[in-house]
Amino acid sequence: MMEEVVPGKPPEYALKNVLCVNCHSNTDRDTIKILGGVRVPVVYNSVKPVKPLSGGNFYYVAKDFGDRRGHNVEGIIPPGANLRGTPPGYDRESDPSIIGYNSKKPLTCAGSNGCHGNRNVGDPFTAIMGAHHADDSPVDGITTAKSYRYLKNTNKIKGVLGMEDEDWERNSSPKKHNEYPMTINNLCASCHGDFHSKDKVGKGSPWFRHPTGVTLPKSGEYMNYNPDVSPPPDRPDIRIYSLGAPVARETIPESVSDEVNPGKDIVICLSCHVAHAGPYESALRWDYDAMISGEEGKGGCFICHTGKAE
Repeated sequence: MMEEVVPGKPPEYALKNVLCVNCHSNTDRDTIKILGGVRVPVVYNSVKPVKPLSGGNFYYVAKDFGDRRGHNVEGIIPPGANLRGTPPGYDRESDPSIIGYNSKKPLTCAGSNGCHGNRNVGDPFTAIMGAHHADDSPVDGITTAKSYRYLKNTNKIKGVLGMEDEDWERNSSPKKHNEYPMTINNLCASCHGDFHSKDKVGKGSPWFRHPTGVTLPKSGEYMNYNPDVSPPPDRPDIRIYSLGAPVARETIPESVSDEVNPGKDIVICLSCHVAHAGPYESALRWDYDAMISGEEGKGGCFICHTGKAE
């Protein structure tokens, strides 16, 4: 949809965030499509997707599942009625942008009310403009294009680093996946800063919310991370990376690693949640209601808390 063209002024789109949604949507089940000869990741399928990508799929909030299963992005679903337009846990002091989040406007893909591009720019289209066609390597965080998945936050803040799986984790495995840095938590904290505050999360017992940005402990039950997958005979002292509970690295490796090292690798927001939306409440990677301590279970919380299933 185009706004009225003004002589001498470039034409502008009226529904700019919808452009992002349209390009990254699909009417069938595929989560990668070809658009103009280019492979495009699909984050919103109008039918149940096959092999959702690493961020999940907005299908699960657009249908009749309720809006607690992911982010309420403009062009897909209206803002959540209970939150009244404000991100849960929003803390202005944790938001590095000059503009801040505007609760009177909807959540967008990019810009000041979004995750991608420059959050000092209110307009989502302008905030990410040019990034798709710019030089995107190496991923050093200097520009939006050279930031992991275009997660730059503001021009004055180094973008998120990381290693991007070429298929956006459509066909992922312990040896083929994204590699995350701990600093990706800072991006989440821009809108959910209260969830990261030291007085509400941490090592104290009992803690109010699950700690994030902490090292996976090198003791007790955590040493048996991902217990359902045994390490290979030639590497008996390592643990195998689980796609159900990914970890961040202190330093992004030169190549994808299938190893997880308790005492070194880090628990992050994405260890438990998907970035866009998913089939479970609170955008969790698994059904929390199925995690019952003391009963035999697999996956989910028990990937790290291995002793709780005993």
